[in-house]
Amino acid sequence: MLVLGPNGAGKTTLIKCVMGLIRYKGNIQVSGVDTRRHPKKARSLIGYVPQSYALYDSISVMEHSRLTARLKGVGTAEIEQILSTVGMLEFRRKKVRELSSGMRQRLGIALALIGNPPFLILDEPTSNVDMRGRFEFQKILDDLLHQGKTMLSTTHFAGLGEMATHVAIIDQGKIVAAGNPAALLANLKSSSTLYLRLGTPDTARAIEILRSTGATEIREEENWTAVTLPTESRMNAITSLIRAGVKLDDMIFDRVAIESEYLKFLNGGSGS
Repeated sequence: MLVLGPNGAGKTTLIKCVMGLIRYKGNIQVSGVDTRRHPKKARSLIGYVPQSYALYDSISVMEHSRLTARLKGVGTAEIEQILSTVGMLEFRRKKVRELSSGMRQRLGIALALIGNPPFLILDEPTSNVDMRGRFEFQKILDDLLHQGKTMLSTTHFAGLGEMATHVAIIDQGKIVAAGNPAALLANLKSSSTLYLRLGTPDTARAIEILRSTGATEIREEENWTAVTLPTESRMNAITSLIRAGVKLDDMIFDRVAIESEYLKFLNGGSGS
């Protein structure tokens, strides 16, 4: 699940409620455990990755991992496998202070995975990581999802929305929209830009087909034909061009993402 909202919307407060760290009204359960009645047991089922991890810089990656295992009251037998999962096994002897921002974030995920919690919470986990680190981070999360982990994340980094099965948009502590990210984008009537490199003889016919499939704007940008159309119409447009025998030398999607569009829900809720 991806939780989106402006600063002060209540995202971190929600996480504190799930972890049983503050008092709240309502009912929250983690794998059937009530976080208010049994906060310690609930927290044992959660792996938490904060925005800024408080790490001990003077010890090695392996030493930090073993320390975390002892603090969690679990064994150390699976630490090497966990470090391998996040791409940190080869750096196990490296001092934490020598790690890059991306490597520190990967170590944070590894520490959260110790004890094999079924539920991971990620609070703005990519805010201090460069673009390469963010894509590496996304790959790790994708692998963990395929392993059956459940995740709640508050990051705005484009790409995680595509991995989410559910998105909640909150403002001032209230949910203003929730659902499947693709359905939410459809409600916004969001548009995407499709860049096509067309064979010269086919340009006029291609433009006619594109307009018939819902294109709202068609313009030439250097050697590309830029087409703005509803996000849900992209594949229909491409399919129609191919069936008509239009020659496509190249094609680029400028994809719209819920992470960049969610603010429209705060300004009326429909995007219109």
